[in-house]
Amino acid sequence: MTLRRLWPSALLSILLVLRFILPASAIEAVYSRGVFPVFRTVWDHTFPLLPIPLFFVFWLVVILLFARSLVQWNRARKQSSAGGAWKSLPGKIWNGAALLISVFLLGWGFNYGRVPVDEQLGFNRYNPTQDELRDRVYTEAEELAILRKKVTLDTQALSSLLLPPNLEPRVRAQVAQAFTDHGYPAPGRPRARQLQPKGILLRWSTAGVYWPWAGEANIDAGLHHLQKPAVMAHEFAHAYGFGDEGTCTFWAWLAGRETNDPYLNYAFKLAYWRQIAGRLRRAEPVEYTEWRAANLDPGIRNDLQAIYDNSAKYQDIAPAVRDLTYDAYLRAQGVHGGLANYGTVIQLVEGYRHAKK
Repeated sequence: MTLRRLWPSALLSILLVLRFILPASAIEAVYSRGVFPVFRTVWDHTFPLLPIPLFFVFWLVVILLFARSLVQWNRARKQSSAGGAWKSLPGKIWNGAALLISVFLLGWGFNYGRVPVDEQLGFNRYNPTQDELRDRVYTEAEELAILRKKVTLDTQALSSLLLPPNLEPRVRAQVAQAFTDHGYPAPGRPRARQLQPKGILLRWSTAGVYWPWAGEANIDAGLHHLQKPAVMAHEFAHAYGFGDEGTCTFWAWLAGRETNDPYLNYAFKLAYWRQIAGRLRRAEPVEYTEWRAANLDPGIRNDLQAIYDNSAKYQDIAPAVRDLTYDAYLRAQGVHGGLANYGTVIQLVEGYRHAKK
């Protein structure tokens, strides 16, 4: 009985020690390119074949197991002293949590400790100067206008009817191609589900989530259609074995370069342009606003407004709690900067571009 109670804690202790003492090179070679691809391939041919998102199945199982533990505790309380029953309940809860964390680490979490993508691909991150950033924003806005005209000459906000109906397999193929082109494995066939009801993630300031206990990527079905390709690609990058957020957005940017579809090409490029334009707007708000009003293509302005209007439908629930919780989670995984890690995509993209010149 004692061994049965202690083994979840023992397993978790061993995994945590390995996670934080193994060098990144060992995790990269043994886990991220060895163990994880096997798990990814086997898993994708089992439960993800179900027609429903495993995100909901996971929570159903957790609730049922918790309810079962409460029933067992209640029986024990009636058959013995209340004090003894109370002592057993925290132990069961702890064992359940230890098992969940162990499954997280074994099934995906060790990827947080792998070799950084810039080091693996042999380039240095680059933080553009203010002048370089401004030039990039203006130049890419012109390129965006050309791409948009390949979709339509109409300047009204793009219709959702233009979104490819087979978005999931197309985006997955693009992400997988980006991985293989850069010497990374892209095993299995991970799913990217669109969660209903709309706003289930957006109301928590989250567009998508990779749920490691289900092995599936998820995006909010309420996202504006122009946001879905890049968000889905970001979550696929998680599914293929990367943890930190900036790196996954970098992979989404690389994946966007693999498409010849005018709509997808525009949607992916717009996603990165919004990142750099947002940084420029914060740095020089007056100048940016004046440039935007005078020079940004009317069709792009209308698309941006449609995205803003759609986001306004889903007001945040306790955004401060979400930010504090996720920031703490990322820092616990060794992600430098916590939530600020999202912004490192600009350093990665610009560093990659400099290396390819």
